[in-house]
Amino acid sequence: NNLVILQKSLKIRIMIILLFCLFIVTINQTIVSIAGPSILAELGGFKYYSWIFSGTALTAAICSPITGKLYDLYGPKIIIIFFLFIFTFAILFCGLSNTMFSLIIFRILQGVGIGGVYGIIWIMTASLWNPDERGKWVGIATASFTVGTMIGPVMGGFITQTIGWRWIFFLNLPLSMILITAILIVFPSQEKVISKKFDYKGTIIFIFFVSSFLIGISNIVQDNSYRYINSIIIFSVSFCSLGLFIYIEKKEKENALIDLSLFKYKFFIGGTLGSIFLVSAFVTWSVFLPLSLVTVYGYSLSQASIPLMTYAIGIALGSSFFGFFISHEKLQLPIALIGFILTTIAFSISGYTYLDINFHLLLIIAFIIGFGFSGTITAYIVPIQNKLPEKKIGVVTTWLQFSRIFGNSFGTAILGVILLLNMNTYNFEPPREYIYNPDNISSIEKIEEIREKYVNSGKIELFDKDLKSSKNNLNNGLRYVYFSSSIAGIIGIIISIFIFP
Repeated sequence: NNLVILQKSLKIRIMIILLFCLFIVTINQTIVSIAGPSILAELGGFKYYSWIFSGTALTAAICSPITGKLYDLYGPKIIIIFFLFIFTFAILFCGLSNTMFSLIIFRILQGVGIGGVYGIIWIMTASLWNPDERGKWVGIATASFTVGTMIGPVMGGFITQTIGWRWIFFLNLPLSMILITAILIVFPSQEKVISKKFDYKGTIIFIFFVSSFLIGISNIVQDNSYRYINSIIIFSVSFCSLGLFIYIEKKEKENALIDLSLFKYKFFIGGTLGSIFLVSAFVTWSVFLPLSLVTVYGYSLSQASIPLMTYAIGIALGSSFFGFFISHEKLQLPIALIGFILTTIAFSISGYTYLDINFHLLLIIAFIIGFGFSGTITAYIVPIQNKLPEKKIGVVTTWLQFSRIFGNSFGTAILGVILLLNMNTYNFEPPREYIYNPDNISSIEKIEEIREKYVNSGKIELFDKDLKSSKNNLNNGLRYVYFSSSIAGIIGIIISIFIFP
């Protein structure tokens, strides 16, 4: 690891740039979450709503282990610039998108950039510092992530309400270009770290496995009688791809995308599963909460951003609190359990009440979820890194990053399926069919247009009843989403008991 020997002043300058990179990619994620209902209102496509988020997370997850390999081959400078260019290109065309399909495509491309940037940030944070300093800098990086999470919802609500949701993408463009310039100037040039070949076959099969698995989940909600048969076929192809991938990786050994020998460590297996389920639970708050508050209960985007900001404050305070104790091995299990237990209870309350609660109580729940998340994420980073071979720190870090981002994509996809499967389908004649379309109830303007259609058709007496029924239908589906997140929390508790001493 030739980054540790750099002068401390240079390492600090590199870290400052990395922290700003982390802030930019994080803020871009949280801004989009609060703008979701407005995007849905303009572009439609409620069935594919979750893919605005899961598509990005899918490619970000796939890129994480690939980033670790590219880092080993070419060093950090050229790779992080490459991924920042992809990120910048994608956000430009996200802002220009005029259909839900095109937005999802460019969000998927954006995920490539996000995954690559995230991967390099966490590898370099681990590689720049010795183990005794690593925890402090991981904590600082987590704080940068948290600030982005806090500011994102507020900025997203303000920007969307004032100049439109497209500007949540456009305003990132100059910031991205400034960061690319700073990296070119500050980062030291490095030769190839190792002279090994890139595992192209394994990478292609790995991409096929992960993408087909998530497509199989999403296929369950398709409107045809063969949807379950189709999903079984897709899952079969996915698991066959997994088997082929393992076979290829065993043959490649030195050049393998993933070091399969790490799976002999219970900390590696548990860290992988725990990371997946902890993010699967917490993605609920950022992706589906705006639908509850804006679409069901009629909050403004600015009001809906406050619980998301409170959630981020919980993360910030929790990171500082748990980061102080996480170096004590005997406290690692209690920290992980506290995080999962708090969030399991909070999501259970959310499902039980349909979030039809006092706004101040909602803020308390948001804070508890954020505080709990910080406990679990703290327990599933540094302790896992420190328990595994130091020479494999890059592979371990990117794999844990893959697990967290895959958990984001997996959680968003499967919770989107749960939402749709628990909503009724209504077959009314116009204009009643319009109010039962979830695309339309996210927009006050569309609701008013539909109300006029009710007036013109002589059915105005049904309008209030139909609007309430349509919102209740969405709310019922969201209830099962919150309950499902509490189940993910319970699974996290079991995994934590298994891996921590």
